Amino acid sequence: MPFWFWALVVFVYGTVVGSFLNVCICRMPKDESIIKPPSHCPKCGTQLRTLDLVPLISFLALRRKCRYCGEPIGWRYFLVELATGILSVALFWKYVGIEGNLPDFLAFALFSASLIAVFFIDLEHWIIPDQLSVFGIVVGIARDVYGVVMHEAAHAPYQISIPFTGFELPMLRSIAGLVICGGLFYLIAVLGEAAFKKEAMGGGDIKLAAAVGAVLSLPLALLSFFVAVFIGSVVGVGMKIAARKEQKDSYLPFGPMMVVGVVVVLFFGKSVIDIYLRYLQG
Repeated sequence: MPFWFWALVVFVYGTVVGSFLNVCICRMPKDESIIKPPSHCPKCGTQLRTLDLVPLISFLALRRKCRYCGEPIGWRYFLVELATGILSVALFWKYVGIEGNLPDFLAFALFSASLIAVFFIDLEHWIIPDQLSVFGIVVGIARDVYGVVMHEAAHAPYQISIPFTGFELPMLRSIAGLVICGGLFYLIAVLGEAAFKKEAMGGGDIKLAAAVGAVLSLPLALLSFFVAVFIGSVVGVGMKIAARKEQKDSYLPFGPMMVVGVVVVLFFGKSVIDIYLRYLQG
C-alpha cells in the first residue's frame, strides 16, 4: 500500500481518538466515568446514535446542532477531532515516513493524544487529571523497556555510579527523566511558594512534567520546558497588556504551554540540539 493510504488511515484513526478525547475532556474534570453512560447530548441527555458520532462529518452535517434538541454544539468538539487527526498524520510522516521508527510513532501518538486532552482541560478548568499524567508515564516506560529489549542504542540504560562502592546500577532513561523532571518542578513549586507565599506550581503540572520526562527523556524534556516557558512568557505579556486595557486580572495555566512545548520538540527538538552541539564544537 502507498504511504498516502496509511497516512489516510492514521488520520481517520486520529479523528476517532479525538472523538474519545472529547468524552475525556467533558467528563474527567467532573470525576465521571469515561465509559458509562454512552455518549449523549449534554443539553437534552438523549443518547447519541452511530450517525451522530462520525468524527468531523457528523458535526458538519448537523450544522453544529444536536439532532434531538437543536441546541448548538461547541466548536471545541470539531477542533479536538481535527487536531488529533492532523497531529497523528504529522507524527506518522516524521517518525515512520522519514525516520522509519514505528515504535516512536506509536508512543508519541498516544502521548500526544493525552496531551490534547490536557490542553483543553487545563485551559478551561485549571486542572490536569492524574490519569492523563499516569498514562504518559506508562507509555514512556513501556517504550523505553521495548527499546532496551530490542537493544536500541537510543534507549540504552544510564549507568548510575554508587558513591564509595565502585558499583554501577543501570537506570532506564524514562525513569531518570521522570525523577529529574518531576523533581525539578517539585523544587520550583517549593521554592516559589516559599518566596511568594502562595502556590507557584500546581501538583498537576509536577506530575505532567514527570510524564514528559518519562516519554521524551533528557535532554529533550528539558528543552520542551524551555520552549514552554518562552511561549508562556510571550502569551503572558500579551494577556497582561490586554488585561490592563480592560482592567481585568489575567491568569495563564502552564499545562497548555507544556503541551505546546512537547509538540514543538517532537518535531524539531533533535535538530535544535544537533545545531547547539555543533555550535559548541565550533
